[in-house]
Amino acid sequence: MRRRWIEALLALAFVCIGGLGSASASPLRGLWQFVPNSQSFWDNSKHWTSNWGPAYRDTLQEPSQLLACTSQFALCFHSGAEPYPCKLSQNGRSADCQCTVATDTNYTLADAILNYQIYLVTLNVCGQDGSGCPNPGDAPVCSFLNNGALIPGADVISTFDTAAHDSLVNAIHIGTSAITICPKGPYAACMTAPCRLNKDGDTASCKCPVFYGKFQLVGAGAQCSLGGNLVPSAAYIPLLDDNPND
Repeated sequence: MRRRWIEALLALAFVCIGGLGSASASPLRGLWQFVPNSQSFWDNSKHWTSNWGPAYRDTLQEPSQLLACTSQFALCFHSGAEPYPCKLSQNGRSADCQCTVATDTNYTLADAILNYQIYLVTLNVCGQDGSGCPNPGDAPVCSFLNNGALIPGADVISTFDTAAHDSLVNAIHIGTSAITICPKGPYAACMTAPCRLNKDGDTASCKCPVFYGKFQLVGAGAQCSLGGNLVPSAAYIPLLDDNPND
């Protein structure tokens, strides 16, 4: 009898250790999504950053809203499918995205800053259209990108690189022929999302909010639906939507 009890306790210990190991294996465990870290705060229309929804919709109204910074950053612009998947969380409110990491000029979308106080300070300095911050580093948000200071627990913050910036600006100028228009559905809105560096130092795991709505993709072969629990990383440009109020 005593031996059976010991065997049972050992079996339970192995189960518990296994559970702890799998939990700690998640690099995003305990990472805040935004500041304040309250879904209801960001969903409240009083705190929306544009007429089309909350900051985590990643709404680009005009090119001047892409604020230039110089720092280390994660690039999730092309994430979604392998080899850089965006896996939808169980509750559907976030996606674990694998993103590349670089240190260079990068661009923060003014309406998609996931720290509300830093958003307000940046808005005050740069203006609603971002035109008050034309040079790299002018925007207050730039000072909070290094070492992930924008979101507690982050190592690095997700923004756009120059190629992503140019693709989006080009799409605004050319029109719908330069994009793939997607119906309402879930997508990873990764702008200013918090990330933790992976062991290789060249990639990061990013906790991107998920928005359910219409969105657009740029690039050849873009797919609105990826199947399984994968979602594309995307943004929303009202100028390229025939019915943005729908």
